[in-house]
Amino acid sequence: MKLNILKNLKLILILIPLLGVNCYAVEISPENVIKSAADELFSDVRQNKESYVKNIEPYYKLVDKVLSPILDYDSLIYQILGKAKYKNTSSEQKERFKLALKDQLIRVYSKTILEYSDAQITFLDSNSKISNKIYIVYTELYIGKGKPNFKVNYAMKKTSGTWKVVEVVADGIRLVKSLKNSLSPEIQEKGLEEVINRLESESTS
Repeated sequence: MKLNILKNLKLILILIPLLGVNCYAVEISPENVIKSAADELFSDVRQNKESYVKNIEPYYKLVDKVLSPILDYDSLIYQILGKAKYKNTSSEQKERFKLALKDQLIRVYSKTILEYSDAQITFLDSNSKISNKIYIVYTELYIGKGKPNFKVNYAMKKTSGTWKVVEVVADGIRLVKSLKNSLSPEIQEKGLEEVINRLESESTS
């Protein structure tokens, strides 16, 4: 079963790119991580949309720069593979799987933001701290163009002093669970190496 991220997760994938921001030495709150990145990504795409429609490669690079520092890809592949499979997978395969999946996601994120460049985020008052390391940020996304609004929850975990996203839930649909449901059957049927090869091939096509 081929992973079709754009078809199955399009409404969720607009959300993750809103989260990336470099925290540097000063700790930034989870809410400000989202706000700062949203400003950077949407401001840029609105100013350069005509150029990106013709050549989106520069925007891929910006989304990668903003997103990669705070999306916990290690947690993502751990949850997709499961404890036993992750433990028995070589470091080289884990790294290739992570990079191939990251590249696919970044490409979809970038194209989705370009399509929904007028989207707006409202932060709800119910943000909650579950523990010293886990924080949930609740928002509502206004897409416009006659499309319904929907609520989005970001689960963020503190890792080495930096808030990283470990799950996104949009109107009850969980990103990590959706990816796992898409990829796990193919991994079980064909093996992780073949899935990695396919993802790498699609990233270069």
